Amino acid sequence: MKIAIVGAGIVGLSTAWAMIRQGHEVIVFDQGPIPNPRSASFDQHRMIRPHYGNQTGYTRMVGEAHDAWHRLWDDLGANHFAETGVLAVDFGDSIWMKATQQALEETGTAFETVDRQGIEAYAPALATQSGTWALHAAKAGVLFADRIVTDLASWLARNGASLRPKSIVSNLDADAGQFTLGNGERVAVDEVVVSVGAWVSRLLPALADRVTPVRSVVGYVAPPDALQALWADGPALFLMTPSAHLYCLPPVSGSELKFGGAPLLHPGDPDRPVTVDAEELRQIGHAISPYLKDPNGHRMIKGAGAYYADPDDKRFIIERYGRATVVTGCGGRMFKFGALVGQRVCDHLCNTLSIERLSAWARAVA
Repeated sequence: MKIAIVGAGIVGLSTAWAMIRQGHEVIVFDQGPIPNPRSASFDQHRMIRPHYGNQTGYTRMVGEAHDAWHRLWDDLGANHFAETGVLAVDFGDSIWMKATQQALEETGTAFETVDRQGIEAYAPALATQSGTWALHAAKAGVLFADRIVTDLASWLARNGASLRPKSIVSNLDADAGQFTLGNGERVAVDEVVVSVGAWVSRLLPALADRVTPVRSVVGYVAPPDALQALWADGPALFLMTPSAHLYCLPPVSGSELKFGGAPLLHPGDPDRPVTVDAEELRQIGHAISPYLKDPNGHRMIKGAGAYYADPDDKRFIIERYGRATVVTGCGGRMFKFGALVGQRVCDHLCNTLSIERLSAWARAVA
C-alpha cells in the first residue's frame, strides 16, 4: 500500500513509523522542514499525565500511550521520557479534581491523594493554603518533544520512508486520494493521512466549524538559585485554579523550567509566525505568580509558541473522507498520545480497526 502522510508532527511521524513497520510505502509531506520547528510538536518538553477530569476514556488511554512510547524507544534506541511524576493541585477547581479522582479510581490508575503538607514536600516552590490538596501520579512526567520528532524523522529516513519537506499541499481530492504540491506536481496514492494541525480546514473545509486554530504561548523561566534543584527534582505540576488550568514543567535532562496554561490560548492565524513579546511573558508570570512562594524571584527569560486545532467539544477527531483519514482536534493535548495514535491509525489502514471504532476511541467514548 502506498501512503501519503500530510503533516510531519508527532501524529504524522508516528503513523509513518507504524506503517513502515508493517512494510508499506510511506511518503511524508510537510510545508516546512522535517521536523518543523514551527510545528506544535516541536518543543523542549510536553507533559504526559492521567489527570483528565470526567473524561475517563483519556485517563484509561494514558496507560496504552506509555506502552506505545516504550515500543518507540526500542526502535529509536533512546528513551526520551523522564518519569518525574505529575502533581495536580486543587487551587479552586474542586469539581474537576473530584472527577479526576473518580476517573483514576475507575480505571485502576495508581495515584496518591496528597494533603497540604505532602504538597509542600513534593513541590516546595508552591504557595499552598489551608485546604489545598492534590493528586499525585508517579507513572507520569515529561516527554522531550523536539528530541522525539528529530529521532523519529531520522529513523524514517533510515528505514525507507520518503521525506518531502517544504512541500505545500493543496487541492486535496479525498475520494481519489490525490492532491497537488506547490510546484504543480500531482500526487496519487492509495491512502492519505491528514495530520496538519491548525491548518486542517485548509485541506478539509468541512471541519472549519468544529475546530478553531488557536495560538498558544509558553514561558521559559529562570528560578531563584535556591529553588533550582528543588524544581529539577520535583514533579511536573498541574494547577487547578478557579479561572484556569496552569502547568509547570521541571528543568530536567537539559530542559528548562516552563510555565504555561489555558489563559494563554487565543484564536489565531497559523500562517503568522509566533513571536512572544515582553507583555505576553509578563502575562504568563502574572497567571502563575499567585501560586508561587517567590514569584518575583522567577524570571521569565524567553517565550515560545505554536498553533493548535482546538475542537469544540475538547475531544480528538479521527474521521474518514473518501481515501483520506484525518487526525485533528488536539487542543494542545495530543502529543502524549502521539505514538499510540499513529499505531491506531495504522491499524485502521491495515483493516484491523474500523473507522467507527477508531473515531469512538479517539473521542474517548468507547
